Amino acid sequence: MKKIYAAFCKFEELVALLLLAGLTVLVFVSALMRYIKMPLNWAQDVALVAFAWMIFLGSDIAIRGAGLIGIDLLVKRFPAVVRKGMDIVFKVIILGFLCVLVVNGYSMTVTGWSRQITALHISYSWVTMAVPVGALLMIISTTIRLVERIKTPADQEIKYDAGKDVA
Repeated sequence: MKKIYAAFCKFEELVALLLLAGLTVLVFVSALMRYIKMPLNWAQDVALVAFAWMIFLGSDIAIRGAGLIGIDLLVKRFPAVVRKGMDIVFKVIILGFLCVLVVNGYSMTVTGWSRQITALHISYSWVTMAVPVGALLMIISTTIRLVERIKTPADQEIKYDAGKDVA
């Protein structure tokens, strides 16, 4: 199971990287084409789909590698046991929020299925589907981090490495 998860993590990172690179090239080419008065009418819609998926996949990668922004100026002053407790509470709150995203994202995806992206002739649900799928992936990553934190002694800090994220 660990090997499958590790392979999936590498695949997810590759997809996010390809989306970022593709989005960068697409926006540059689109601006260039618009400058020479030959706009790519579909480029904005493709960029929308790619950007939505890139954001949610990238968020999961950030959670796995502990790359989220944290303000620990005050937290560092607390004893290790309190810091551990706060970390656990924050992760549980994050899990609750992600569950809300899954439920509401699924609802948005289902209700928006008939709405079309005009230039691409595909359902707008391909954009909104990034919300529940990405949130579900973040739930898995956050749960792994939560279990690691619970198992780790309070005085021991956890160093996360996104490339070695296997529970």
